[in-house]
Amino acid sequence: MDKKCGLVMTGGGARAAYQAGATRALFEIIGARKNLFDVLTGNSAGAINSTYLAANCENWDVSTHNLSELWTRVTPQSIYDLRTRAVSDIGLRWISGTIFGGMTPKGSSVNHLLDTTPLRKLAEREIDFRDIETNVRRGNLHGIALSATNYNSGTNVVFYQGQEEIADWIRTDRFSSRTELKVEHMLASASIPFFFPPVQIGQSFYGDGCIRQTTPLSPAIHLGADKLIAIGVRHAHDKERMRNLSFSPFSTPTMGQVIGIMLNSIFMDSLEADVERVRRLNELIAGGAHKDLKPIPILMIRPSRDLGKMTINLTPELPLMLRYLLKGIGVSDTEGLDLLSYLAFDITYTKPLMELGYDDTYKKKDEVLKFIDA
Repeated sequence: MDKKCGLVMTGGGARAAYQAGATRALFEIIGARKNLFDVLTGNSAGAINSTYLAANCENWDVSTHNLSELWTRVTPQSIYDLRTRAVSDIGLRWISGTIFGGMTPKGSSVNHLLDTTPLRKLAEREIDFRDIETNVRRGNLHGIALSATNYNSGTNVVFYQGQEEIADWIRTDRFSSRTELKVEHMLASASIPFFFPPVQIGQSFYGDGCIRQTTPLSPAIHLGADKLIAIGVRHAHDKERMRNLSFSPFSTPTMGQVIGIMLNSIFMDSLEADVERVRRLNELIAGGAHKDLKPIPILMIRPSRDLGKMTINLTPELPLMLRYLLKGIGVSDTEGLDLLSYLAFDITYTKPLMELGYDDTYKKKDEVLKFIDA
């Protein structure tokens, strides 16, 4: 029986454009197989890419091409409402909540900076969520999972849809929930904390799936994947450079820089740590340990460049209102670039990211083919 291959995409905001370029290259390298990927999982903006592919996986050529094409049409205005009135309303709520929130029984109820109604409309227009079940039923897809963080319990909930043989699972800090995936699940998984509003599913509210997803490879394995390709959105750090930067002189960080580092921790550290963990476990299994477990081969695709630094001098290309908001928290042409990289849904940034994802993946062509055929 052919081994099921899973695709794991995790990462925040506009950086996910890198994944669109990488998946297109993977299709061109691997070829037109019935199931390019049997299992799809996504966290944060990776959930958008995973959902789009799941709804269109009857033809991987078309789906990977159209996903890249979609990213070329995405603008800041198609993700959040940047009309002066919309931004002013949220700003006034923040001000009144900060000043007068202590006078109310529950305090301030303001919990986000941007109105993402346009993102919902974009998703509803571009993705027919009913097609996910159709592809599962026809055998085009074994399973898909989107992770979200429950703001009441603080746990990670993995919403999944797939073949009947897939069983629920539960761990200390996370559990699964079989459901028919809808736009709310995707929006919840992609809801960047502080910037995007919490999303209601049932009687509870959820936020970005990366907040509490410490083992992003786990959902794909539970869905039945025998091997994994993971697409990250952070380039490998030079250890010596990292040490030097940590002890070099640095001015007082802006709020934008602090938030950027925090988001890096949320979106990227867990994937790299989980890949290292699985690879180490594979080595132990190969050495004769854990005979009750099977190895899970994994191929990691990651940027060859710093995606944060690729936003240098990008701010003049962004809408005036977005520039105004970002400047207020210390984001400029040269400062707070990591934060900017999550919010810069503009073709001047996303197109180079897609091209980089495509090129980085093609450089691994021999490794990809060897991995797929093993």
